[in-house]
Amino acid sequence: MSILMEMKEIIERVDRNLMSYLEEGKPEKLMRAVRHYPEAGGKRLRPLVAYLVAEAVGRGGERSIPFGCALEIIHNFTLIHDDIIDQDPMRRGRPAVHVLFDIPTAIIAGDAMFARGFEVIGKTETTPERLNRLYAITSRTVWLIAEGQQMDFDFETRNDVTPQEYLEMVEKKTAVLFACAAEGGAIIANGSEIQIEEMREYGRMLGIAFQIWDDVLGITGEEQKLGKPVGSDIRNGKRTLIILHALKELDNRKDEAGKELLVSTLGNEKANDEEIREVLDMLRDLGSIDYVKETALSFVEKAKANLECLDDSKEKEMLSALVDFAVGRKR
Repeated sequence: MSILMEMKEIIERVDRNLMSYLEEGKPEKLMRAVRHYPEAGGKRLRPLVAYLVAEAVGRGGERSIPFGCALEIIHNFTLIHDDIIDQDPMRRGRPAVHVLFDIPTAIIAGDAMFARGFEVIGKTETTPERLNRLYAITSRTVWLIAEGQQMDFDFETRNDVTPQEYLEMVEKKTAVLFACAAEGGAIIANGSEIQIEEMREYGRMLGIAFQIWDDVLGITGEEQKLGKPVGSDIRNGKRTLIILHALKELDNRKDEAGKELLVSTLGNEKANDEEIREVLDMLRDLGSIDYVKETALSFVEKAKANLECLDDSKEKEMLSALVDFAVGRKR
């Protein structure tokens, strides 16, 4: 059986468990809002990482499934609130929760998913000490995600964001959840402290590469495949690494007209498709997209280096393949 087919089987087991955790509750409108994004599918990368790490470290994959599902529920909670903040109308090819229902219901659904996520962690079969550790790393992770979301929002009105600040924001908003999944998988499988630390770092590197590539897709992807409008990051004023590189290049070239176009389009919700295309063409010409692709690949290599603490296994191969997928996917 190919690696991809084995991953698919794991994801299907995760899906069955995930949706079972979202069946109980009322009113029905709230539960439909809660299930809306999980039902639309998704890559399930965070529970997959937890499973593969647990299996590679100590054959603890099955025991990791509740923890991985909890992180997926928490992840979807952050997406609901993100879409409200960004006013994105689509997610995974579907209307956003706040569009299909309403903003109050979306906020409440996010809150409910946050609570359910922590409830599901308690279903993990492990020792009380390790369970407490899972609660601790997850609580810390959610706090850091909040910090990252605030940084991301604040950056939209700043023209002096540095690449270092961007990477810190990406680490907090996205990478910490991958790190939590990998670290938790190692904890559940009773890994050594070295393995737990290395797996946390693997997840962090994977998450940073994943988010940087997501920014690339936001520029180069197709709307139908992305499930959300291309150019929405520009209209929302997102200071991604692509934008930061472009601003620096324009300064170096003393291209005031180009900088004026970019700055005036960033955060302009009324920017038309022609203006967006003009900015996208400029980003390509400046080499900003190629620069960010190379940056993502550098994090891929770091993530793979962290896997050296694991014995050779098919799960280790899958973890390596996951990193390649993170910077090669189309959506």
